[in-house]
Amino acid sequence: MGKGVVVGAVAVAVLGGAYIGAAAYSGNVVQEKYEEELNKAGQMLPFLKIVDRQYEKGLFSSTATYGLQLGCAGPEGGEAKTATLTFRDHIAHGPLPGFSSVGLARIDTEIVLPPGTPEVLRQWVGSLKPEAIRSTVGFDGASMTRVELPAGEIKSEQGRLHWQAIRASFAVDGGRTTISEDFAAPEIALDLAEGEGFKLSNLRGQGSRQFAENKLFTGDDSATVTLDQMHVAVGDVQVDLNQLKLTTAQKTENDLLGSSASLTGTASVKAGERAFQFDKIELQASAKRLHAPTLEKIVLGFWQQLGNVCSQAPEDLAASLEKQQLAMLFAMKDLLTHDPEYSVDKIAVTWEGQEGSLAYSVAAKGVTSEDLQQPGLELLGKVIAKASARVPVVWLKKIAAEKNGGQDLSPEAFDAGISELIDTGYVTREGDFIVSAALFEHGELTVNGKPVDSGGLLGLGAPPSADEMEGEEEYDGD
Repeated sequence: MGKGVVVGAVAVAVLGGAYIGAAAYSGNVVQEKYEEELNKAGQMLPFLKIVDRQYEKGLFSSTATYGLQLGCAGPEGGEAKTATLTFRDHIAHGPLPGFSSVGLARIDTEIVLPPGTPEVLRQWVGSLKPEAIRSTVGFDGASMTRVELPAGEIKSEQGRLHWQAIRASFAVDGGRTTISEDFAAPEIALDLAEGEGFKLSNLRGQGSRQFAENKLFTGDDSATVTLDQMHVAVGDVQVDLNQLKLTTAQKTENDLLGSSASLTGTASVKAGERAFQFDKIELQASAKRLHAPTLEKIVLGFWQQLGNVCSQAPEDLAASLEKQQLAMLFAMKDLLTHDPEYSVDKIAVTWEGQEGSLAYSVAAKGVTSEDLQQPGLELLGKVIAKASARVPVVWLKKIAAEKNGGQDLSPEAFDAGISELIDTGYVTREGDFIVSAALFEHGELTVNGKPVDSGGLLGLGAPPSADEMEGEEEYDGD
């Protein structure tokens, strides 16, 4: 045997041994991470139970199986009212998992449906490709999951639900602090009798979020969802929303959460023979200075109660949930000490070539812990609420004509009606718009600067006069 052959054989043996060692190491690391993630999932989903965990480890590949049990097992000896959705993961170990990539592992997830699943759904799941749900894990722990679901339909006597192929992906960084996601659904539709139903066309979304160990609200989150068209038909009413775009953002800093949302698009409504076209719709909303630890306490408290759904009798669970709701209400009072604010900064539609808008906000200012011990009405003095509206005059002309049998009012009659409205002092005219603004501050309500009896609006009524108090003292009950 030549020297070169011997050297080559030794090199192959060394490389082969190295690869086997690397595969074995990858298999051990993957199993540890897998068990760790399942343990975390069991803690995060208290109302679901992870059952039948199995891990069959091989040298170059492994198979992991677990089930998500929905429902409760029922009394001992009684019939279980549960359904278990089983996931079977086929794991190829690194460093060349499946010889299709470089990394720690490649995982193909198989879905096993519980007995009694409708045959149409069983056939649809059976049509999934082996790589339909595929995850790859890098050497640094970062992972990417891609989901490709085929088109399908579900028919019943009531109608037909059908969809085109859906795609989604999820990426998590190695530090497990950031997740990015996106999805696309070309069409989802529900067809009911007599033309009723809905259809979503070209639904797409993407976003990212940050999270930290044992914290629900951390860092910066953002998301964008777009929809080419949403068509809804109910009776003789048809609504079409077009070119919708929703963006959201959230940031937590110094334990205070702030968020914002924006929605834009166009809309058309048809009711019988009448049709309305809104050239633009717009919504902007925001929340400021929400105390993240208090919110987390509220959410986790409710979350934990859901986890007791199987361990408590129905009547005990109902009482426990009622008690938790009261605790949540008391906990929400703690939010007030951080000057929270919620506002709908703008609701606007463009109709008949003009934009009308509405805005409002509610905030608490300067509330202390001592204030929270006082009766609820005492806190009203530290609540600030604002509202404003801007209505195009052309809209009022259109509405007046509708009430006048479709005939336009004369300019004189219309102007007289506008003058009567303005004379109330609660609205003013600014060019082609009627505007109004309300403010509730220091326990007093004003509209366009004009005081309003806020006590009457709250059902409290005005305080009794001295004469009334005297008359009440003289009343002897006869």
